[in-house]
Amino acid sequence: MLEAITYQEMLNDIQNNQIKEDTIGILVTRPDLEGGKSILSSLNYYHHLSGKSANFYLPGFGAYWYETYPDERVVAKIDGIEWSYSDKMFVDFINALEAYSKWQYSGETELLMLEYKDGILSFDNMIQFYLDNMLRDNIIVSVPAFFQQLFRIYNKKRTAKDISNILGMDKAIQVTKEMITDNMPSGLTNFFIQEKYFCVKNYER
Repeated sequence: MLEAITYQEMLNDIQNNQIKEDTIGILVTRPDLEGGKSILSSLNYYHHLSGKSANFYLPGFGAYWYETYPDERVVAKIDGIEWSYSDKMFVDFINALEAYSKWQYSGETELLMLEYKDGILSFDNMIQFYLDNMLRDNIIVSVPAFFQQLFRIYNKKRTAKDISNILGMDKAIQVTKEMITDNMPSGLTNFFIQEKYFCVKNYER
């Protein structure tokens, strides 16, 4: 898990890590959201679970701030180091992300996965998970279970397309989806699932 103070600093960090090609995760959440509370309670674990091979950025969060931002507050620890959160820096990052793409923030917890290649972060075929919706409707058992599965897949299949295909075929998720959509007209089922919980879209400007 990596801090993302600003959108540009995130891009600089990706370039400084000399990443040539990868799937970059942007975890959009706040400490007051259902998904955010769960993520922060296990942030240290996710940091070690993702390891050095996965690049997942958290807008609005960071370490060693030392009262840099007036509204910052300590919300978690990673390896004993305090991590803080700032609403202002979160909003600034979201505004930049919306300016560089057609994506618009839902207001809740989202995981965005984008392809990075040859120095360009692509919003084409971006994977988007609505984690709070998935929790409320029992599409996932819990956020920790979701990330455990996701990082296992991520370490084996690095392209966004591969990750999307595997998650779409996951039997445990399919069973839960069927329970929710049993009484829906068949023509609406796929649209409902894709738009409410998980989708792959082109958000390029």
